[in-house]
Amino acid sequence: MLLGIADSIVLRCFASPERTAIEVVGGVSLTYGEVWRRIRGLADAVSGCAAGRHGRMVALLLPNGADAALALAACQIAGVVAVPLNGRLTAPEMRHILIDADCRLLLTAGQFLGIARQAASGLPLEVIDAAALPTPAHAARPELGRRDAGAEPCVVGYTSGTTGFPKGAVYTHDYYTMNNYRWGWAFGLSGEHVVLIAGPMFHISYAGFALAGLTIGARVRIMPEFSAAMALDELDRHCSFAFLVPTMLRMLADEWEQRGRPPMGAARHLISAGAPVTASLLRTIMQMFPAAKIAEMYGWTEGAFATYEVKKADDLLPNSVGWPALGADVALFGEDGEPCGVGVAGEIGVRGPVPFAGYLGNPEATAAAFHRGYLMSGDIGVFQPDGRLCLVDRKKDVIITGGENVYTMEVERVLLEHPAVRECAVVGLPDERWGERIGALLVVDDPAPDTRQLLEFCRSRLAGYKVPRQFAFASELPRNSMGKVQKARVAEHLSGSGRVCNQ
Repeated sequence: MLLGIADSIVLRCFASPERTAIEVVGGVSLTYGEVWRRIRGLADAVSGCAAGRHGRMVALLLPNGADAALALAACQIAGVVAVPLNGRLTAPEMRHILIDADCRLLLTAGQFLGIARQAASGLPLEVIDAAALPTPAHAARPELGRRDAGAEPCVVGYTSGTTGFPKGAVYTHDYYTMNNYRWGWAFGLSGEHVVLIAGPMFHISYAGFALAGLTIGARVRIMPEFSAAMALDELDRHCSFAFLVPTMLRMLADEWEQRGRPPMGAARHLISAGAPVTASLLRTIMQMFPAAKIAEMYGWTEGAFATYEVKKADDLLPNSVGWPALGADVALFGEDGEPCGVGVAGEIGVRGPVPFAGYLGNPEATAAAFHRGYLMSGDIGVFQPDGRLCLVDRKKDVIITGGENVYTMEVERVLLEHPAVRECAVVGLPDERWGERIGALLVVDDPAPDTRQLLEFCRSRLAGYKVPRQFAFASELPRNSMGKVQKARVAEHLSGSGRVCNQ
């Protein structure tokens, strides 16, 4: 690696110092010259971080704003490793990460000051209030392009913990830089774009798009927190480019309907990931933003950017996440460990231009994550004859009922065809007779369908063993901060409610 993400941002800051770089919606605005001075001030504050057993680790717990993006670049300039913390975690959950990464400094601000101090209590680390840090009036251009830094850790992103305690995924400078550049290239990001950051920047996707925008000289507009009304205004009046998870798209569609479906103006490129987007929702978004490219990408914390597809209204293949992205070698493997052919379901694995560096301090988990050199996802997919990858299910979410395998996404797709069903999640529940029975948690419109109607609807479209035997209703599905449905909580809800139907 010659120039990393922070180096590229610094070059942009000196090339166009008067150009607007960051606007916080309803808050501050920074030029590229001011961005560099703020990066310098943050870098000076974290550069004294002591070394723990994994090196110099700086935890970041910052409200959505300029510092949330710039602190990542500052850590790179200072030569320390950034460890973003999910602001929705509890203090004990944050404490687990601080201990696991052996962080010696925690940079925080605003509403997170209290929980940060609680999580850090008694640990050998310093808590710094970023809001109290000065921004220098002048800052010289630093030396750029350390040739030996490429393989060194840059960021440690902790998994959502859906399979146990969260693990720290290590991104090297080369890995982080390459994936940001791949995003920019694939999505046509340019200095003419106005990039909307609608979600929390402790996530690699939102932070990555903010940094990618800054490296290319775009204007980045940051929402302090997500609001469908605010996001719709931004995409109508200001922002041409945005990354939005499917839950956000659904909320935008609802807001648009409430406003009487007015024409939307500014948006030119919208990208979604985190869960499949239904065909009906995609069509609504296309109607909302007729001038925009609507795209879906697939990846995960460790695997980054694997596939990509610009959607076409006349070719909405269910659960398709597109073709392998630039530099991605995507393969499927069956239960016997052998590669799968076209039309055969298997676990998705990916090899990229820069290999995943592994889990922090966990060589066993790192080794278990690979098969034949491919990083395995835990997702099941199937390749279509045209080369597109369609998601089938999470490997651990496959239901075995009466000896038959049932893919939950297939059942969910059928339920979503019902006109009253807005959202749904299907899980397997313990059953003495069948081993597992199929349960469905539904978010529905009024008037809500009754169980008998739902059963008949499913029976006309699914084999008998695939039909849910238990239904329950909720105002919303339980999701994590990236919009992914938390199936364990769905199962808990169904276990405590919903009538079991005899078929």
